[in-house]
Order: sequence, then C-alpha cells, then structure tokens
Amino acid sequence: MRRWIQYFTLGFTRSFTMPMLDEKAVAEFRRPFEEKGGDIFIAFGITPVEIGEGRAVMTMPFCPNTSQFTGVFAAGSLISLADITATAACRKDDGTFPFSVQLNANLLRNTNTGNATAESVVVHSGRKMKVVETVVRDDNNCVLVRVTTTHLVVSSKKK
Repeated sequence: MRRWIQYFTLGFTRSFTMPMLDEKAVAEFRRPFEEKGGDIFIAFGITPVEIGEGRAVMTMPFCPNTSQFTGVFAAGSLISLADITATAACRKDDGTFPFSVQLNANLLRNTNTGNATAESVVVHSGRKMKVVETVVRDDNNCVLVRVTTTHLVVSSKKK
C-alpha cells in the first residue's frame, strides 16, 4: 500500500508516494532497540509508520510513560518523538549516522488522549549536514509541536 504525500516547505510544493510499513517492517525496525534491552524508543511506545529517504512518520501513544503530572503529554516526550523521527528521515544505509547537534522546538498546544504523530521532512541535505523540519500532531490533526533539527552526518564505522 502506498500513501500519497504532499507537503509545503520554503514556499515550494512537493508531492511523492511512499510505501507504508507493514507489521513485519515495523518489527524489524524495532528489533535492534529491543535486543539491547530497550531505550526511550521502546519505553515511549514509538512506532514507525513510514520511513523513506528524506521523510519519516512515527506515532507515540499517550500513556503514563509519555505524560506529565498535569495529565498531558510531557514536552520532553513530544520533543523526543520529533528527534527520533527526524533522525530516521536522515538515515541512509551508507555507514553514516546523523547525530542531532541542534534542536529548536515550538510547543503550541497539548492533549491528554490518543496518539501524537510526528512527520519529518529533510529540507536541506548536504554532505555532512542535514536540516529537518518536523511537525507533531494529535489525532484531530492539531499541531502540538513544530521542531527544526540540524544533524551532523558522521561515519559510524569503527576505525
């Protein structure tokens, strides 16, 4: 199944189709995290929906692990979702890893139900630096957070 995507960035409209991940692909994506005993990705229940070159979509449920004492999503959990999704949008199978070196977040609203869904799009892709814009929305398509991240692409091969 493919999903038609249209997004606006820097005044230009871009459209493309991208395959949605099936259960097997999601399980394969999560396997390395689970094998090492879990991390924030597992603790927050983050699930990849779509991952392609230059774009990624992931969801995270509202639950005790992602909420704060006031009964809404913790800002840190929403920002973590955005950062993880942005990193996935930058990833390539070329022996490099896109480390986040800068993050700017605008927390616009919050919710206490459903899922938060992050959509990340690479807006600049240089040899060593990538810039990603991420929008996190609730189930009603209301924007919760807008995040811009800068990633330094370094070799992940051990010397």
